[in-house]
Amino acid sequence: MAQGTLTRKRMLLEIAGKNLAILLIFWGLYAPMSIGPMTRMSEDIQESVISFMGFLMAAAIIGAFELSYTRTNLNDPVQRYLAHFTKFTLYSTIMLLTEIAIVALAVSDEGIVSIMVMAAMPIITALIVYDFWDALRALDGNGGVDTV
Repeated sequence: MAQGTLTRKRMLLEIAGKNLAILLIFWGLYAPMSIGPMTRMSEDIQESVISFMGFLMAAAIIGAFELSYTRTNLNDPVQRYLAHFTKFTLYSTIMLLTEIAIVALAVSDEGIVSIMVMAAMPIITALIVYDFWDALRALDGNGGVDTV
């Protein structure tokens, strides 16, 4: 293996680490910081926030699926880590917006929380699976990457 080439194992470990960091930051920082303010907000304001969040969520999801490791020189650490960081910010934003929407809806109707969580989980799962699939596509299509 030439110096500087990326292995499949290293790339998958980087992605796993990134997704773990997203979950840790979400549960340790984002969730505690956002739940209180949303529960204290009046329903009128919450409705406006949820509407605005819909636009932000759509932009973040489009960005998450549009950004591809196949368009990145994975053997260049700067490009690779910029791609990781961009996906990190988009994925963590999607999780935060989802959580805020669920909390806002829970204030008006607690029965909807489990339904909203069930609806959000496939999207979040798809983002994580897409991240790994996209990396594998990039690794398989990138002739300079060692796949051992």
